[in-house]
Amino acid sequence: MRFRGLATLPLLAAAGAGPVAGQPTETVAADFERSGLELVLRSNGGDATDARVARLAALYVAKGEPPSPFLDPGSFEATFRGAIELDLNDSFHFAVRGNGGVRLSIGGQVVLEHDALPGGGTPAATADEVRLSKGLNPIELVYSSPARGDSWVRLTWGNDYLPEEPVPPASLRHGVSTALDRGRSRRAARDLVAGDAVSLARVVPAEYAERRIRRDGCLVCHSRDGAPASGPPAPDAGPTHAPPDLTWAGEKFRGDWLADYLAGHPADLPRPHPGVQTPASRGETDLFAVGLHHQHGLAASPPDPEPVDAELAAVGSDLIRGDRLGCHACHALGDEPALGGEGAEEAINFDLVRRRLRRPFFDWFLRDPQRILPGTKMPQFVDEDGYTALYDVFDGEAARQFEAIWHYLGTID
Repeated sequence: MRFRGLATLPLLAAAGAGPVAGQPTETVAADFERSGLELVLRSNGGDATDARVARLAALYVAKGEPPSPFLDPGSFEATFRGAIELDLNDSFHFAVRGNGGVRLSIGGQVVLEHDALPGGGTPAATADEVRLSKGLNPIELVYSSPARGDSWVRLTWGNDYLPEEPVPPASLRHGVSTALDRGRSRRAARDLVAGDAVSLARVVPAEYAERRIRRDGCLVCHSRDGAPASGPPAPDAGPTHAPPDLTWAGEKFRGDWLADYLAGHPADLPRPHPGVQTPASRGETDLFAVGLHHQHGLAASPPDPEPVDAELAAVGSDLIRGDRLGCHACHALGDEPALGGEGAEEAINFDLVRRRLRRPFFDWFLRDPQRILPGTKMPQFVDEDGYTALYDVFDGEAARQFEAIWHYLGTID
């Protein structure tokens, strides 16, 4: 079985046809030292453009809202440019979800093109794995907004040992750009006349969230996108004591819980450490939470949690106890305390899980906890083929076992 670390991942190549053509030269590669991708936005039917840095190849613009503070609401085109950086040669399937049209190019070769994505979260995927080379692999994703509804797009990848996931921010690079320089100048000028982005006529939640992160000094204490916190570590720093990594915050949390948490509701603190410090009005914290989701190409709130299936919940209850998966050793189950063991007092009470987490993140995290939260004491139960060692439950299929656990979590008061 392969459980390979992908701390810094290479870029895409021609679909199933060997290394990507057009690998950056040494001179060009030296320019791709900045994290994230260049995102150029253009109004359809006009010459208005704007540019900013996107942490991921993802975007969400609600119906009737502008894609940029400097563009009018309406149809638009968004172009993500940069490179994916890898430590080793590798191959990946790529998929795009969203509402609208896309063209994905790797190394100057189109590997995926659709005038209209399937919709409903169904992916459009490359037919074969795309070969990526060690180092930098040029990438361009062009997205066209739909005629109706919200505009959103998300790029993911995966292969035989890596379950599908967003292309990680730590793997994305962009270079210098006149368009980005112009975008930064616009924003600097805007900030001179408006002390708070909430007061501006056009507020783009994704930009507002990034502005708050920078303005409030969140990255002094929190790591994100592969970069450590800029401040000194806490005396008892560690995965369960240090301020949480912010890379997947918009991917991880339900919108309603995240807004409450940012507003400082102490009843829902997942661990007994100091609560979040975001001095702001409730309107600002709501906008902050929405912006974190939009950075990941996600709507602010997922659908309401599905109703509990009693039969599945009974299976899930059995799985987390005793000598099965053993979750109860470290995690309390509502009023039932954890049974004990190293780190038991630090683990999150399971009564918080469904209130806090989006279901897709729950499944993704359980597949490979160390990949999402390096240093966590949470073990990996799943092999590269998606099976646990408990073959007497759903023939060992991890996805079905995790679904049963999710339903059981809905029964905890």
